[in-house]
Amino acid sequence: MRRRAARLFLTGACVVLAASAPPSGPRLGYALDGLIETAALSPPVHPGEQYPPAGQDRTIATVPAPAPTPHPGHPDWTLSVDASVTADSNVTNSTDAKTVLVDDGSGPIPVPLDPNLRQRSGLGYGLSAAGSVKLPVADGLAVDLAADGYYLDYPGTTADDASVTASAGLDLDRGKNQASVEVIAFDRWYAGISAMAGGGVRAHYRREVGEGQHLALYLDARIFESDYGEPFGGKQANAYLAYDVVLDPTLTASGGVYVRRDWLRDSGFSSTEVGAYGNLIHYLGPNFTGGISLGASRAWFDAPVAFLSPDPRRDWRYYASLYLTTRHPVLMGITPSLTYTYSRTSSSILYYRADRHRLRLGLQRSF
Repeated sequence: MRRRAARLFLTGACVVLAASAPPSGPRLGYALDGLIETAALSPPVHPGEQYPPAGQDRTIATVPAPAPTPHPGHPDWTLSVDASVTADSNVTNSTDAKTVLVDDGSGPIPVPLDPNLRQRSGLGYGLSAAGSVKLPVADGLAVDLAADGYYLDYPGTTADDASVTASAGLDLDRGKNQASVEVIAFDRWYAGISAMAGGGVRAHYRREVGEGQHLALYLDARIFESDYGEPFGGKQANAYLAYDVVLDPTLTASGGVYVRRDWLRDSGFSSTEVGAYGNLIHYLGPNFTGGISLGASRAWFDAPVAFLSPDPRRDWRYYASLYLTTRHPVLMGITPSLTYTYSRTSSSILYYRADRHRLRLGLQRSF
Protein backbone atom coordinates (compact mmCIF):
# COMPACT_ATOMS: atom_id res chain seq x y z
CA MET A 1 0.00 0.00 0.00
CA ARG A 2 2.90 2.39 0.71
CA ARG A 3 4.34 1.75 -2.76
CA ARG A 4 0.89 2.31 -4.29
CA ALA A 5 0.44 5.56 -2.34
CA ALA A 6 3.88 6.79 -3.40
CA ARG A 7 3.14 5.93 -7.01
CA LEU A 8 -0.12 7.85 -6.84
CA PHE A 9 1.64 10.87 -5.30
CA LEU A 10 4.32 10.95 -8.01
CA THR A 11 1.90 10.55 -10.87
CA GLY A 12 -0.36 13.15 -9.28
CA ALA A 13 2.58 15.53 -9.40
CA CYS A 14 2.87 14.82 -13.12
CA VAL A 15 -0.74 15.91 -13.52
CA VAL A 16 -0.08 19.22 -11.78
CA LEU A 17 2.84 19.89 -14.12
CA ALA A 18 0.86 18.87 -17.17
CA ALA A 19 -2.04 21.15 -16.24
CA SER A 20 -0.02 24.23 -17.09
CA ALA A 21 0.69 23.16 -20.69
CA PRO A 22 -0.56 20.67 -23.26
CA PRO A 23 1.26 17.33 -23.48
CA SER A 24 4.53 17.70 -25.36
CA GLY A 25 4.97 14.08 -26.40
CA PRO A 26 4.71 10.44 -25.47
CA ARG A 27 7.14 10.72 -22.59
CA LEU A 28 4.92 13.13 -20.64
CA GLY A 29 1.75 11.32 -21.61
CA TYR A 30 3.00 7.89 -20.61
CA ALA A 31 4.16 9.33 -17.29
CA LEU A 32 0.46 9.71 -16.47
CA ASP A 33 -0.40 6.09 -17.20
CA GLY A 34 0.41 5.10 -13.63
CA LEU A 35 -2.17 7.58 -12.39
CA ILE A 36 -4.80 6.31 -14.80
CA GLU A 37 -4.07 2.70 -13.96
CA THR A 38 -4.02 3.31 -10.20
CA ALA A 39 -6.91 5.74 -9.84
CA ALA A 40 -9.22 4.49 -12.56
CA LEU A 41 -8.50 0.93 -13.67
CA SER A 42 -10.83 -0.98 -11.40
CA PRO A 43 -10.76 -4.77 -11.79
CA PRO A 44 -12.93 -5.56 -14.86
CA VAL A 45 -14.56 -8.49 -13.07
CA HIS A 46 -17.37 -9.23 -10.66
CA PRO A 47 -17.06 -11.69 -7.77
CA GLY A 48 -18.08 -15.22 -8.59
CA GLU A 49 -21.06 -16.26 -10.66
CA GLN A 50 -23.90 -13.99 -11.67
CA TYR A 51 -27.44 -14.87 -12.69
CA PRO A 52 -27.55 -15.55 -15.56
CA PRO A 53 -23.89 -16.62 -15.73
CA ALA A 54 -21.71 -13.84 -17.11
CA GLY A 55 -20.38 -15.71 -20.13
CA GLN A 56 -18.15 -12.88 -21.34
CA ASP A 57 -15.24 -13.90 -19.14
CA ARG A 58 -16.16 -17.49 -18.32
CA THR A 59 -14.93 -20.71 -19.86
CA ILE A 60 -17.86 -22.84 -18.68
CA ALA A 61 -19.71 -24.12 -21.76
CA THR A 62 -22.88 -22.31 -22.80
CA VAL A 63 -25.04 -25.42 -22.50
CA PRO A 64 -24.92 -27.01 -19.03
CA ALA A 65 -24.33 -30.71 -18.62
CA PRO A 66 -27.49 -32.77 -18.21
CA ALA A 67 -28.35 -33.69 -14.63
CA PRO A 68 -27.95 -37.37 -13.76
CA THR A 69 -30.94 -39.58 -13.14
CA PRO A 70 -31.63 -39.29 -9.40
CA HIS A 71 -31.31 -42.33 -7.18
CA PRO A 72 -33.47 -41.96 -4.07
CA GLY A 73 -31.48 -42.40 -0.91
CA HIS A 74 -28.10 -42.33 -2.69
CA PRO A 75 -25.69 -39.46 -3.34
CA ASP A 76 -26.00 -37.83 -6.78
CA TRP A 77 -22.93 -36.26 -8.30
CA THR A 78 -21.98 -34.32 -11.41
CA LEU A 79 -18.63 -33.47 -12.93
CA SER A 80 -17.96 -31.48 -16.07
CA VAL A 81 -14.62 -30.49 -17.62
CA ASP A 82 -14.31 -28.01 -20.46
CA ALA A 83 -11.36 -26.91 -22.62
CA SER A 84 -11.62 -23.95 -24.99
CA VAL A 85 -9.87 -21.72 -27.51
CA THR A 86 -11.17 -18.16 -27.91
CA ALA A 87 -10.35 -15.67 -30.66
CA ASP A 88 -10.77 -12.31 -28.90
CA SER A 89 -10.73 -8.85 -30.47
CA ASN A 90 -10.13 -7.10 -27.13
CA VAL A 91 -8.37 -9.26 -24.54
CA THR A 92 -7.86 -6.26 -22.24
CA ASN A 93 -11.52 -5.15 -22.50
CA SER A 94 -10.15 -1.65 -23.02
CA THR A 95 -10.73 1.40 -25.16
CA ASP A 96 -9.21 1.72 -28.63
CA ALA A 97 -8.69 5.46 -28.09
CA LYS A 98 -5.12 6.71 -28.38
CA THR A 99 -5.68 9.48 -25.85
CA VAL A 100 -7.79 9.96 -22.74
CA LEU A 101 -8.91 13.15 -21.06
CA VAL A 102 -7.40 13.92 -17.66
CA ASP A 103 -9.01 16.72 -15.63
CA ASP A 104 -7.37 18.16 -12.50
CA GLY A 105 -10.16 20.71 -12.04
CA SER A 106 -8.89 23.35 -14.46
CA GLY A 107 -10.17 21.57 -17.56
CA PRO A 108 -9.65 18.35 -19.51
CA ILE A 109 -6.23 17.64 -21.03
CA PRO A 110 -5.78 14.99 -23.77
CA VAL A 111 -3.08 12.56 -22.67
CA PRO A 112 -1.58 9.77 -24.85
CA LEU A 113 -2.47 6.34 -23.55
CA ASP A 114 0.18 3.65 -23.30
CA PRO A 115 -0.48 1.00 -26.01
CA ASN A 116 -0.27 -1.68 -23.31
CA LEU A 117 -3.45 -0.24 -21.78
CA ARG A 118 -5.34 -0.01 -25.07
CA GLN A 119 -7.43 -2.57 -26.90
CA ARG A 120 -5.53 -5.49 -28.40
CA SER A 121 -6.53 -8.84 -29.83
CA GLY A 122 -5.30 -12.35 -29.14
CA LEU A 123 -6.09 -16.02 -28.62
CA GLY A 124 -7.18 -17.26 -25.21
CA TYR A 125 -6.81 -20.84 -23.99
CA GLY A 126 -9.15 -21.91 -21.23
CA LEU A 127 -9.74 -24.85 -18.94
CA SER A 128 -12.58 -25.17 -16.45
CA ALA A 129 -14.19 -27.77 -14.22
CA ALA A 130 -17.38 -27.88 -12.18
CA GLY A 131 -18.59 -30.59 -9.85
CA SER A 132 -21.22 -31.19 -7.20
CA VAL A 133 -22.59 -33.89 -4.93
CA LYS A 134 -26.02 -34.06 -3.33
CA LEU A 135 -26.45 -36.07 -0.15
CA PRO A 136 -30.11 -36.88 0.63
CA VAL A 137 -30.98 -36.35 4.31
CA ALA A 138 -34.79 -36.55 4.15
CA ASP A 139 -37.61 -36.80 1.64
CA GLY A 140 -37.03 -33.95 -0.83
CA LEU A 141 -34.15 -32.51 1.22
CA ALA A 142 -30.45 -32.83 0.38
CA VAL A 143 -27.11 -31.35 1.34
CA ASP A 144 -25.45 -29.87 -1.74
CA LEU A 145 -21.65 -29.50 -1.96
CA ALA A 146 -20.20 -27.91 -5.08
CA ALA A 147 -17.07 -26.34 -6.49
CA ASP A 148 -16.03 -24.87 -9.81
CA GLY A 149 -13.02 -23.12 -11.23
CA TYR A 150 -11.54 -21.90 -14.46
CA TYR A 151 -8.34 -20.49 -15.93
CA LEU A 152 -8.19 -18.39 -19.09
CA ASP A 153 -4.74 -17.60 -20.47
CA TYR A 154 -4.13 -14.74 -22.92
CA PRO A 155 -0.83 -13.56 -24.45
CA GLY A 156 1.22 -11.92 -21.72
CA THR A 157 -0.21 -11.66 -18.22
CA THR A 158 -2.29 -8.47 -18.26
CA ALA A 159 -5.56 -10.23 -19.21
CA ASP A 160 -5.19 -13.68 -17.63
CA ASP A 161 -8.33 -14.59 -15.69
CA ALA A 162 -8.88 -17.32 -13.11
CA SER A 163 -11.43 -18.14 -10.44
CA VAL A 164 -12.42 -20.76 -7.89
CA THR A 165 -15.72 -20.98 -6.00
CA ALA A 166 -16.88 -23.48 -3.38
CA SER A 167 -20.35 -23.74 -1.85
CA ALA A 168 -22.29 -25.79 0.68
CA GLY A 169 -25.98 -25.67 1.40
CA LEU A 170 -29.41 -27.28 1.42
CA ASP A 171 -31.68 -28.13 -1.53
CA LEU A 172 -35.41 -28.57 -1.07
CA ASP A 173 -37.50 -30.23 -3.80
CA ARG A 174 -41.26 -30.28 -3.41
CA GLY A 175 -42.31 -31.11 -6.95
CA LYS A 176 -43.56 -27.81 -8.37
CA ASN A 177 -41.38 -25.87 -5.92
CA GLN A 178 -37.61 -26.03 -5.54
CA ALA A 179 -35.47 -23.94 -3.23
CA SER A 180 -31.86 -23.80 -2.10
CA VAL A 181 -29.67 -21.75 0.21
CA GLU A 182 -25.86 -21.90 0.21
CA VAL A 183 -22.85 -20.33 1.82
CA ILE A 184 -20.00 -19.65 -0.61
CA ALA A 185 -16.30 -18.83 -0.65
CA PHE A 186 -14.59 -17.49 -3.74
CA ASP A 187 -11.42 -15.97 -5.13
CA ARG A 188 -10.87 -14.45 -8.55
CA TRP A 189 -7.53 -13.46 -10.01
CA TYR A 190 -7.06 -11.03 -12.87
CA ALA A 191 -3.60 -10.39 -14.35
CA GLY A 192 -2.16 -12.55 -11.58
CA ILE A 193 -3.70 -10.39 -8.84
CA SER A 194 -6.47 -11.43 -6.48
CA ALA A 195 -9.17 -9.07 -7.72
CA MET A 196 -11.95 -10.24 -5.40
CA ALA A 197 -11.81 -12.78 -2.60
CA GLY A 198 -14.38 -13.38 0.11
CA GLY A 199 -17.57 -15.15 1.02
CA GLY A 200 -21.30 -14.79 1.10
CA VAL A 201 -24.67 -16.44 0.82
CA ARG A 202 -26.97 -17.11 -2.10
CA ALA A 203 -30.52 -18.41 -2.37
CA HIS A 204 -32.74 -19.68 -5.17
CA TYR A 205 -36.47 -20.31 -5.40
CA ARG A 206 -38.11 -21.79 -8.52
CA ARG A 207 -41.81 -22.50 -8.98
CA GLU A 208 -43.80 -24.10 -11.76
CA VAL A 209 -46.47 -21.57 -12.75
CA GLY A 210 -48.03 -23.44 -15.67
CA GLU A 211 -47.38 -26.30 -18.01
CA GLY A 212 -43.81 -25.88 -19.22
CA GLN A 213 -43.46 -22.54 -17.38
CA HIS A 214 -41.34 -21.58 -14.39
CA LEU A 215 -40.68 -18.44 -12.39
CA ALA A 216 -37.47 -18.13 -10.40
CA LEU A 217 -35.92 -15.70 -7.94
CA TYR A 218 -32.16 -15.58 -7.27
CA LEU A 219 -30.58 -13.65 -4.39
CA ASP A 220 -26.85 -13.24 -3.78
CA ALA A 221 -24.92 -11.23 -1.17
CA ARG A 222 -21.13 -11.12 -0.77
CA ILE A 223 -18.30 -9.44 1.13
CA PHE A 224 -14.84 -9.31 -0.43
CA GLU A 225 -11.36 -7.83 -0.34
CA SER A 226 -9.12 -6.94 -3.30
CA ASP A 227 -5.37 -6.87 -3.77
CA TYR A 228 -5.94 -4.09 -6.31
CA GLY A 229 -6.15 -1.85 -3.26
CA GLU A 230 -8.33 -0.82 -0.36
CA PRO A 231 -10.83 1.14 -2.53
CA PHE A 232 -11.89 -2.03 -4.37
CA GLY A 233 -12.94 -4.06 -1.34
CA GLY A 234 -16.50 -3.97 -0.10
CA LYS A 235 -19.89 -5.64 -0.50
CA GLN A 236 -22.18 -6.68 -3.32
CA ALA A 237 -25.80 -7.78 -3.59
CA ASN A 238 -27.74 -9.15 -6.57
CA ALA A 239 -31.38 -10.00 -7.24
CA TYR A 240 -32.64 -11.70 -10.40
CA LEU A 241 -36.22 -12.50 -11.39
CA ALA A 242 -36.32 -15.02 -14.26
CA TYR A 243 -39.02 -16.71 -16.32
CA ASP A 244 -38.76 -19.64 -18.74
CA VAL A 245 -41.31 -21.33 -20.95
CA VAL A 246 -41.38 -24.23 -23.40
CA LEU A 247 -42.96 -22.78 -26.56
CA ASP A 248 -43.03 -26.05 -28.48
CA PRO A 249 -41.10 -29.34 -28.40
CA THR A 250 -38.13 -27.71 -30.16
CA LEU A 251 -38.13 -24.14 -28.77
CA THR A 252 -37.55 -22.81 -25.25
CA ALA A 253 -37.50 -19.13 -24.22
CA SER A 254 -36.30 -17.48 -21.03
CA GLY A 255 -35.66 -13.99 -19.79
CA GLY A 256 -35.47 -11.82 -16.75
CA VAL A 257 -34.62 -8.60 -15.02
CA TYR A 258 -31.96 -7.96 -12.40
CA VAL A 259 -30.43 -5.36 -10.14
CA ARG A 260 -26.92 -5.38 -8.71
CA ARG A 261 -25.46 -3.06 -6.11
CA ASP A 262 -21.75 -2.64 -5.30
CA TRP A 263 -20.79 -0.87 -2.07
CA LEU A 264 -17.02 -0.35 -2.40
CA ARG A 265 -14.87 1.67 -0.03
CA ASP A 266 -14.29 4.29 -2.73
CA SER A 267 -17.63 5.78 -3.78
CA GLY A 268 -16.20 6.49 -7.23
CA PHE A 269 -16.32 2.74 -7.89
CA SER A 270 -19.58 2.01 -6.05
CA SER A 271 -22.46 1.53 -8.45
CA THR A 272 -25.99 0.34 -9.12
CA GLU A 273 -26.79 -1.65 -12.26
CA VAL A 274 -30.24 -2.53 -13.60
CA GLY A 275 -30.67 -4.79 -16.62
CA ALA A 276 -32.75 -7.25 -18.61
CA TYR A 277 -31.93 -10.25 -20.79
CA GLY A 278 -33.59 -12.84 -22.99
CA ASN A 279 -32.65 -16.24 -24.46
CA LEU A 280 -34.01 -18.59 -27.12
CA ILE A 281 -32.89 -22.22 -27.40
CA HIS A 282 -33.88 -24.24 -30.48
CA TYR A 283 -33.34 -27.92 -31.25
CA LEU A 284 -32.00 -28.02 -34.81
CA GLY A 285 -32.92 -31.57 -35.66
CA PRO A 286 -31.63 -34.66 -33.88
CA ASN A 287 -27.97 -33.61 -33.84
CA PHE A 288 -27.67 -29.91 -33.02
CA THR A 289 -28.95 -27.24 -30.63
CA GLY A 290 -28.65 -23.51 -31.32
CA GLY A 291 -29.40 -20.46 -29.26
CA ILE A 292 -29.34 -16.68 -29.07
CA SER A 293 -28.99 -14.39 -26.05
CA LEU A 294 -29.46 -10.63 -25.79
CA GLY A 295 -29.03 -8.30 -22.84
CA ALA A 296 -28.75 -4.65 -21.88
CA SER A 297 -28.16 -2.78 -18.63
CA ARG A 298 -27.67 0.70 -17.22
CA ALA A 299 -25.07 1.42 -14.52
CA TRP A 300 -24.82 4.50 -12.30
CA PHE A 301 -21.75 5.24 -10.17
CA ASP A 302 -21.96 7.14 -6.91
CA ALA A 303 -19.17 9.69 -7.35
CA PRO A 304 -16.68 11.00 -9.92
CA VAL A 305 -13.47 9.11 -10.67
CA ALA A 306 -10.47 11.24 -9.72
CA PHE A 307 -8.84 13.04 -12.68
CA LEU A 308 -11.02 11.36 -15.32
CA SER A 309 -14.26 13.32 -15.02
CA PRO A 310 -15.93 15.90 -12.77
CA ASP A 311 -19.17 13.89 -13.05
CA PRO A 312 -19.97 10.36 -11.86
CA ARG A 313 -19.58 7.65 -14.46
CA ARG A 314 -22.65 6.42 -16.37
CA ASP A 315 -22.65 3.27 -18.56
CA TRP A 316 -24.90 1.51 -21.02
CA ARG A 317 -23.84 -2.12 -21.40
CA TYR A 318 -24.97 -4.50 -24.15
CA TYR A 319 -24.24 -8.05 -25.18
CA ALA A 320 -25.41 -10.53 -27.79
CA SER A 321 -24.45 -14.17 -28.16
CA LEU A 322 -25.04 -16.97 -30.69
CA TYR A 323 -24.07 -20.57 -30.07
CA LEU A 324 -24.25 -23.98 -31.67
CA THR A 325 -23.59 -27.30 -29.97
CA THR A 326 -24.15 -30.97 -30.65
CA ARG A 327 -26.99 -32.63 -28.77
CA HIS A 328 -24.89 -35.72 -28.11
CA PRO A 329 -21.19 -36.41 -27.54
CA VAL A 330 -19.32 -36.96 -30.80
CA LEU A 331 -16.12 -38.69 -29.63
CA MET A 332 -15.03 -40.20 -26.31
CA GLY A 333 -17.94 -38.45 -24.58
CA ILE A 334 -16.84 -34.99 -25.75
CA THR A 335 -19.46 -32.41 -26.75
CA PRO A 336 -18.16 -29.52 -28.90
CA SER A 337 -19.73 -26.05 -28.98
CA LEU A 338 -19.12 -22.87 -30.95
CA THR A 339 -20.10 -19.51 -29.45
CA TYR A 340 -19.89 -15.98 -30.81
CA THR A 341 -20.29 -13.11 -28.33
CA TYR A 342 -20.37 -9.36 -28.83
CA SER A 343 -20.26 -7.00 -25.87
CA ARG A 344 -20.12 -3.22 -25.70
CA THR A 345 -19.73 -0.68 -22.92
CA SER A 346 -20.89 2.81 -23.84
CA SER A 347 -19.58 4.96 -21.01
CA SER A 348 -19.70 8.65 -20.20
CA ILE A 349 -15.92 8.38 -19.59
CA LEU A 350 -13.86 7.68 -22.71
CA TYR A 351 -11.38 5.50 -20.81
CA TYR A 352 -14.09 2.92 -20.07
CA ARG A 353 -15.64 2.71 -23.55
CA ALA A 354 -14.99 -0.65 -25.17
CA ASP A 355 -16.42 -3.25 -27.50
CA ARG A 356 -15.42 -6.86 -27.88
CA HIS A 357 -15.95 -9.74 -30.33
CA ARG A 358 -15.25 -13.31 -29.25
CA LEU A 359 -15.44 -16.61 -31.07
CA ARG A 360 -15.06 -19.57 -28.75
CA LEU A 361 -14.61 -23.27 -29.52
CA GLY A 362 -15.31 -25.43 -26.48
CA LEU A 363 -14.91 -29.14 -25.85
CA GLN A 364 -16.86 -30.41 -22.87
CA ARG A 365 -16.79 -33.80 -21.18
CA SER A 366 -19.38 -34.69 -18.55
CA PHE A 367 -19.16 -37.60 -16.17
